[in-house]
Amino acid sequence: MIKKIAGTFAFFFMGFVLFLGLRELLGPDEEYSEMMFQGFYDTPDNTLDAVFIGNSHTYKFWQGAFAWEELGIATSEVATSSMPGSTMKNVAIEVLKTQKPKVLVMDITPFANIDKENNKVHLLIDNMKFSMNYLDMIENYCKYTGVTGMEKMQFYLPIIQFHPRWKELTEKDFTQTRPSYINSNYQSKFMKKKQKEKTEHISTEEREKIGENNEAALREFLEWCTQQEVPVQFVAVPILREKNLAKINYAGDIVKEYGVEFVDCNEEDMFESFGFDIKTDFEDINHTNVKGSFKFTKVYGEYLMKNYGLKDRRGEAEYASWDEKAEEYYAIVGKYLNK
Repeated sequence: MIKKIAGTFAFFFMGFVLFLGLRELLGPDEEYSEMMFQGFYDTPDNTLDAVFIGNSHTYKFWQGAFAWEELGIATSEVATSSMPGSTMKNVAIEVLKTQKPKVLVMDITPFANIDKENNKVHLLIDNMKFSMNYLDMIENYCKYTGVTGMEKMQFYLPIIQFHPRWKELTEKDFTQTRPSYINSNYQSKFMKKKQKEKTEHISTEEREKIGENNEAALREFLEWCTQQEVPVQFVAVPILREKNLAKINYAGDIVKEYGVEFVDCNEEDMFESFGFDIKTDFEDINHTNVKGSFKFTKVYGEYLMKNYGLKDRRGEAEYASWDEKAEEYYAIVGKYLNK
């Protein structure tokens, strides 16, 4: 009897281990999301004073290596392309398992959209550690995007969604090939591209309703925020697409309704404080390139130091490796900064 129980346990244990391996191996082939999560998980406990969470508006604007080298503040991003708003509470919970930052900085743009299913959620699901929080995140995503029944299984078992990738696997799929330089971005387009549209920044006071499910997810998240000891701040990064700003304004009003800080970098005075050259500092109308990111990180970092008491930690023994990581990052991107 004992042998049968032990054999059954071993069978399910091996199945679980196989599940975890397939979840990571057969997920979407996107190395930066893996780098982002592994870089965060490798960070020693309770060493981050600010953590940024969101989608590409996060990792195209804020760079931890810039913040360290220029200001000495210990920060990181946990961000993936098109991160759904319905998952952000669980990402915040994941962060607070190992870190006690002075502030969590949340990207508002994932909520300022219509309600829709988003296959890029696998960039998040396939890189977060398995836990009850992981399972809850999948449930929240399904609840707020209307995924029900057997359709949910694609999010629990990546082999359903990505089984064709068996034929595409190469050696790099079995190792992490992108090192983390304090989770800073060094994608080729980010360093080289300049937006081509003739445009300028335009602020607006208009409001446009966001999707009902996004609003419900935002309100649920804000209820959670008000119960945390760690301050939470929502931010709208500077963009050049006016039609998105009305939805951002609407979502920002909801944030302020709960007494949570909302910083809108699209307000004219705030936007001007970054000193952007629109022709050279933006990759496209939604994102800065490396030059614009440098300006944003420095100015916004100073804001966080002033308002949340972030300290210059350069020279502290616990952060001895940060100088080396920042130096390696600057060796990659420095020539694009014209510094």
